[in-house]
Amino acid sequence: MAKKAELYSEAERLYVQEHLGQAEIGERLGVSERTVRYWSQEGSWAERRGNFAQATSTTSEKLYKLVQALTDKAIQSAEEGTEPSQSQLYFIAKMAPLLLKLHDYEEGAQPAKQADEDKAKALNRYEDVMGEMQKTLMQLGLG
Repeated sequence: MAKKAELYSEAERLYVQEHLGQAEIGERLGVSERTVRYWSQEGSWAERRGNFAQATSTTSEKLYKLVQALTDKAIQSAEEGTEPSQSQLYFIAKMAPLLLKLHDYEEGAQPAKQADEDKAKALNRYEDVMGEMQKTLMQLGLG
């Protein structure tokens, strides 16, 4: 019982957030795969893993849309000959590397069975927004 109290939450985190398999979790934590499988069933980890992936995806989508909207607005301002808001430019510049990190995390956290076309679509979306941000920053002499 002491092992469970010490290791359960870490095992759950590895399964839900890191998408590790039960055998690898057991090996890392020094418990049997059977124990991890029991904990997983007991705690509905598969459902939690799905919910976590959904929440992460939703968050990244919202962040992507926000950065894209601000980038579009900055481009429009530059094209109209007015200077974009410094706060918008600052936000875009700060979010660009974070979007890449989030993308890399999501790629690593995706189940292996995810369709390749979904991965390619997500990668293209991130590349598009990064290209737009870079273009905007260059137009404004900040890139």
